[in-house]
Amino acid sequence: MQNGKPVYLKTIEEIEISLSTDRSKGISSENGKKRLEKYGENQLEEKSKISLWKIFFRQFKSIVMLLLTAAAVASFFIGEMVEGIAVLVVIFITAILGLIMEYKAGKSIEALQKKVHEEAKVIRDGEIFSLSTKKVVPGDLIKLEEGDQIPADGRIVESEELAIDESMLTGESEPVKKDSELPDSEGKIDIADRKNMVFMGSAVLKGNGKFIVTATGNDAEIGKISKMLKETASEETPLEKRLEQTGRYLIMLTLVITGIVAVIGYLTGKPLEEMLKTSIALAIAAVPEGLPAAATITLAIGMNRMAKKKALMRNLPAVETLGSATVFCTDKTGTLTENEMTLQKIVVDNREIDISGTGYKPEGEFSEKQEKVDPAEDQGIALMLKTGLLCSDAVLNERDNGQWEIIGDPTEGALVVGAQKAGFEKQNFDEKYVRLDEIPFDSQRKFMAVLSKTPENKKEIFLKGAPEVVIGMCDKVFINNEIIELEDEKKEALQKENARLAKESFRILGLAYKKELDKEAHLEDEVEKGMIFLGFTGMIDPPRTGVKESIETASKAGIRTIMLTGDQQETAIGIAKSIGIEVNEEAMLKKTSLKDVSMKSLEQNLKQNAVYARVTPEDKLTIIKALKNSDEIVAMTGDGVNDAPALKKADIGVSMGIRGTRVAKEASDMILLDDRFSTIVEAVRQGRVIFDNIQKFIHYLLSCNLSEILFIFLSIIAGVPVPLVALQILWLNVVTGVFPALAMAWETPEEGVMKKHPRNPKSPIITKRYKLLIGFQGLILATGPLISYLFSLHQGVELPVARTIGFMTLAMVHLLQVFNVRRKNGLGYDKTFLQNPYLMGALALTLSLQILAVYMPMVQRILETTSLSFEMWAYVLMGTLIPNIVLQVVAVVQKSRKERLDALD
Repeated sequence: MQNGKPVYLKTIEEIEISLSTDRSKGISSENGKKRLEKYGENQLEEKSKISLWKIFFRQFKSIVMLLLTAAAVASFFIGEMVEGIAVLVVIFITAILGLIMEYKAGKSIEALQKKVHEEAKVIRDGEIFSLSTKKVVPGDLIKLEEGDQIPADGRIVESEELAIDESMLTGESEPVKKDSELPDSEGKIDIADRKNMVFMGSAVLKGNGKFIVTATGNDAEIGKISKMLKETASEETPLEKRLEQTGRYLIMLTLVITGIVAVIGYLTGKPLEEMLKTSIALAIAAVPEGLPAAATITLAIGMNRMAKKKALMRNLPAVETLGSATVFCTDKTGTLTENEMTLQKIVVDNREIDISGTGYKPEGEFSEKQEKVDPAEDQGIALMLKTGLLCSDAVLNERDNGQWEIIGDPTEGALVVGAQKAGFEKQNFDEKYVRLDEIPFDSQRKFMAVLSKTPENKKEIFLKGAPEVVIGMCDKVFINNEIIELEDEKKEALQKENARLAKESFRILGLAYKKELDKEAHLEDEVEKGMIFLGFTGMIDPPRTGVKESIETASKAGIRTIMLTGDQQETAIGIAKSIGIEVNEEAMLKKTSLKDVSMKSLEQNLKQNAVYARVTPEDKLTIIKALKNSDEIVAMTGDGVNDAPALKKADIGVSMGIRGTRVAKEASDMILLDDRFSTIVEAVRQGRVIFDNIQKFIHYLLSCNLSEILFIFLSIIAGVPVPLVALQILWLNVVTGVFPALAMAWETPEEGVMKKHPRNPKSPIITKRYKLLIGFQGLILATGPLISYLFSLHQGVELPVARTIGFMTLAMVHLLQVFNVRRKNGLGYDKTFLQNPYLMGALALTLSLQILAVYMPMVQRILETTSLSFEMWAYVLMGTLIPNIVLQVVAVVQKSRKERLDALD
């Protein structure tokens, strides 16, 4: 709005005056430089550059990291400098790992966005030249041609059959006719109805024109949507929330244990300094130092795996969150469909011809009742294809990379591609059939007609348009290779055929022609009468390859797919049915807007309905909110600007890397580099595997740490000296804990990972079942080293040696615990172990380091260990095997019981 009046209500003269420009010459080059300084570059406001410091300090928000920091401070407070420094080193290494992974992911996104470079045809000082779209300023005069991307918002001053694709802004796939005329209404007009305006981010499908730039950057309509993203705050992902819950659980556990020990120590008359050291040792034992590092690396490995599958994740926790998704909300155009109109059916001469192939690649076969047909030798089919081809302005081009593209209207493009599948190339026909006159399509006439001179130097008319209009213009019909009178009864039959095809979600065109015209014949006079009806063409925006199978896989995994589209309801229903989305027509909302629907009503409707038509960007946000109110984990897919706010609000926003806009990519958590819906389902699978592996290493770490606590606690209860010193505990947590836990990130998937329903969004990582299992296993694991430690003391072994025996036994027990947790349903000693070389390497490395801890003099001095004799190793072996045998027997019994129950089902 300028000077209180919207630009679309201003005359061209008013625009020229307000912007000091000229509709013919534009502004001067010198003025352009000044305006660039005033208005800034023509680009949407970018997020601040990736800050290493911000990423680094963000790593310390973890409760586990805070617990470790507290343990380090306490160590320094009582004078245990070595222990304090050791804990700080662990904290620092963990933070560095998280920094590296997040920084690399962010830089990948920046690299992707920098590949885009666009130019505009600008007129300054009366001369036309190419200029970077970033340098375009208000007042610039821009020339538009077929296929151009519109660099800014502006007021049209000239137009010749100008048609614009505004689907990225409005969600509507149909081209919008544009001209320079003022609207009839003087009030506020919706974007889609501003026929004398063009908008940044849209594209020219047909015709040419010029416009004066009225808004750039964030002042453009696309920029206003971009601002909506900043008003939609980012939220914690489910994984972050679950890790927070686990951290709180650890705090409570630590406080309870240290409190109990302190009370027992006080009652038994232990010295205060000894109890402080013991409490710190217990606190360190309670905190799994490997948890942040294992979580970070596991998610980073998942991120790299997904990148190889063409799914680029923008942040680490989002990797797992996608695996817990319960609902996919997806845009139709360009996400579920190819965004490429395809000719699939021809109805001519009382016959129905099917055409194979999708998209713009001119390859496919013609068939009738599953029998191949040669279209070039079939008079009726050939005449239909020729009519559609000559009555179209779209151009089919093959890019350098082998991809095919249409310049012009997608519907006309479908006719051109269909004709070329039959060997009819547009360039050849345009040379043979010279266009003498044309009546362009418009929304009132609803048809397009051309007058052409044939190779035989005769005049013929070719017509395409809305079926009901074309039928009404005809008094003859082509049947059985003959031209006969079109009776009223036949017209009624044709209208019924049109309705039948429309219900199948085809976009229908009627085709007609007229031949043997007089040399003096004029198109306007001849087209309204005496036309010969040929038949119907049925076009559809085809589903993406594999999308139906992907939706079915998602359904088996307990994930609903909800389609949100700006298209009309009939089209939405047809597409949904064709790709396997369940359609409940009774539950579908008949209103064109969700504004009048209460949030509670919408929440109920979403439980029954999976297709929403005529959806606006605001509606998408409302739907996402309603789903989240029902505790759904929502993944939103989309590629257009209009999808961006919903991408931001969803738990996981998924944008398209090829077709997606920059705004959509910035709003998303994941970018599909190949734009394939099937990649999302594979990402879900990876996300579930990642969560399983996260759960496994947390199970492993907590059960091992609990065994350390119980080992110390039970020794105190037994009245013997503390079996481990603080640095030995830290060594066990970092060495025997971290390396095997990290290796579990490469664990192979459990059977049926995509056949089980998503986890309850509110469930913690460690459920009640896992708490009981960890408690039981922790107790059993502690009994082995406790027996070895007590037995060695009973045999008169010196305390440092007895502690080393307990230390080594506990380490060996921890190594074998890997096999108790790596398979949820079954034994860990199976062939899948050989499929994880990282785990084999981790166990070998950990064992080697443990040997060094006992036999290397320098390490002995730090950890207060001693070398063990062969006899002492017998004590270690005894304490190692007892708990492992018990746990494996329990696992065998549980597996057998599960198999029996499954057999009964």
